[in-house]
Amino acid sequence: MIIRRYGNRFHSVALDFNPAAMTEVGFRRDRKQEWEVGEFTDRYRMAREEEIITEATHPVQDGAERAMLLALEEKFNAIYAALEEGQYLSVESKLGVDHPRTRYDRSTRGGCEFTYTLDRPLRLGIWEKKPG
Repeated sequence: MIIRRYGNRFHSVALDFNPAAMTEVGFRRDRKQEWEVGEFTDRYRMAREEEIITEATHPVQDGAERAMLLALEEKFNAIYAALEEGQYLSVESKLGVDHPRTRYDRSTRGGCEFTYTLDRPLRLGIWEKKPG
């Protein structure tokens, strides 16, 4: 399950990587599960963190952004698929602090090309049940 902290609660979330949105790298609460932070951290600990960064180049601006977001989603899904039974994947990047945003650069050398990147990595945490 993918989770994210909102205030004093962890909520289950779903990916919402959308090039047309104001925040392209988004997650939305799916209302399937939620815990108070203390309740969750009493039972689980963060085993490790992962960071994802991606880049894509395309002659069309929208194409470059979509390709970059698709690559981000693929990397995210690979980490998620590797979770073991009982583990949770949390979005550790904080909105307004270090949440990644898309940025682009335009090059006209050899024809017009757009390169999209994230301005900072998407940080993820892998949580597992505490021993005992």
